Amino acid sequence: MNKIFTANDAVARGAFESGVKVATGYPGTPSTSIIDDIMRDYKDIYCEWSVNEKVALEVAMGASFSGARSLAVMKTVGLNVAHDALISAAQSQINGGLVIVVADDVGRITDDYNDCRYYGRSAGVPILEPSDSLDALKLTKLAFKLSELYSLPVIIRLTTVTCKTSSLVNIDENYQYSASKNLKFISSCYAVLTTTTIMGMKNSDNPKVTRFNNDFVHSMDRLRDNLSNNSNINPLELKDKKIGFITSGASYLYLKETLPDASILKLGAIHPLPIGLIKKISTYVDKLYVIEDGQSVIEKEIRSMGINIAKDVDLKKFPDFTFFTPEIIKSKFLVNDIVAQPLQDIPFRLPMNCAGCSHLFVYYILKKYHIKATTDVTCGGLGIFPHINAFTNAKHMGSSIGIAHGFNCANDDKENYIAVIGDGGFWATGINGLINLTFNKSNTKVIIVDNQCIAMTGGQDVPSSRPEYSSSLDIKETCHALGIQDVIEVDPYKIDDFEKDVISSLNRDGNGVIIVKKECLVKFKPEVKGQCTIDNEACLKCKACLQISCPALEILKDNGEEKIHIDSGLCVGCKLCQTNCKNGAINYEAIQ
Repeated sequence: MNKIFTANDAVARGAFESGVKVATGYPGTPSTSIIDDIMRDYKDIYCEWSVNEKVALEVAMGASFSGARSLAVMKTVGLNVAHDALISAAQSQINGGLVIVVADDVGRITDDYNDCRYYGRSAGVPILEPSDSLDALKLTKLAFKLSELYSLPVIIRLTTVTCKTSSLVNIDENYQYSASKNLKFISSCYAVLTTTTIMGMKNSDNPKVTRFNNDFVHSMDRLRDNLSNNSNINPLELKDKKIGFITSGASYLYLKETLPDASILKLGAIHPLPIGLIKKISTYVDKLYVIEDGQSVIEKEIRSMGINIAKDVDLKKFPDFTFFTPEIIKSKFLVNDIVAQPLQDIPFRLPMNCAGCSHLFVYYILKKYHIKATTDVTCGGLGIFPHINAFTNAKHMGSSIGIAHGFNCANDDKENYIAVIGDGGFWATGINGLINLTFNKSNTKVIIVDNQCIAMTGGQDVPSSRPEYSSSLDIKETCHALGIQDVIEVDPYKIDDFEKDVISSLNRDGNGVIIVKKECLVKFKPEVKGQCTIDNEACLKCKACLQISCPALEILKDNGEEKIHIDSGLCVGCKLCQTNCKNGAINYEAIQ
């Protein structure tokens, strides 16, 4: 039966048809829906959102060691967090197939210049890259077979385009799930451990010793030999002898659309590269080009083989641009005067927090009292942009606590630089920074915005967002257990008490944590009991209300005259704008 699937949907289906027993992940665009799909549609698979990507991969590694097939899913920057686990898995014996799905963004949404292919190459593991949804289904199933055959974890590289683009996929609706089992090794050991403790292991003939020797380099060599001329995984289309392309991912479809007569080697396996097929197309065509999304990984490796890649066409890559489109390919190879033009008349707009978001109240306090602060890449990270201007520093997930501590250490605690972090970032990796505050006797304040979920990626649960579970963790109790004595909880909507308690805490010596508790409005959709309106006769048009950066506030023109307006479709009645109004021109009205 044909179904319209994105590559994310297809990966989830491929895991199901491969008999995966355990699927783990950490939410992040553009790969989030893989785990969402498995949770919703494939109940036979144990599936979890882990607290971070490293833990997600380690859980999958444990399932693999037991003999079960396992899947770990993350966005591209998540592999930064999981890199230690990846290297360990790559150098250890694999039982059940272990597949890691990594979604690179390559500049399409967040201008994220990470490229997971470097990680796969450094770890010495295979990397597969589908070009569409059908490819994603086939390569996911193949990945588990390769993992078990060669005792290596396998990375499936997706990009934003393949993750989000839909195409027809034929599936067997009558397929009956059966969990796969492959138990080959009774022990599995990280090569770093064996090489640092048992020198000359390869020379031993004692089976109790040699079972720890995992020749993962030889496994990769065997796979390379197998793929060298494998046109099932790497289809070779020899047509026009004048021009040829080596490509992978969505770029293959762009080439087929724009240059249907060109010779093309489509790489399904982008590491290791199929050397035999590359040599074959290079001798067949007069000019050979490489089209790849992201950084120039494939082209550099092919050049290192001594194969000539044509330079007469300027195919700029990282950092000039990081992805191809049909328009770009047309402009380079069809008509010299065609120039890819950006879409016109689309206004530039900076991202905003939702109306009533608790982060807005944190911004308000920081700006009102000129408090210097750092944040990470949760919803609060929007506060560093110039239209909000609440932070001077914003870095990776969970980073703000360690950064604030370092800043204070370097400045002898004179500036009271504070950390702001969401509950998702806190549980992911920020908790380590809090432990470090206690361990090193810091003098740093931390604001944890507890909105009961990982809001920016779709509202997934965090360890403290399940009060109905006896195992649910409490942020306040956790902070106390980690040695932070000064911990307070505040409700931002009780703004007078909120402001007084926050400033009082910030003025005390020692480490301290302020937990700003207010559930995410998008996920939990609390009842709106009232809304604010503007009294335009009293309004001085000072625009102080706009400084809170609430999207419900806007400037409208009435007969050429500017008026401040509150959009009733967005306002949740949090009263933050009323607090910031200097002339009492904003009124709150209860909804009857």
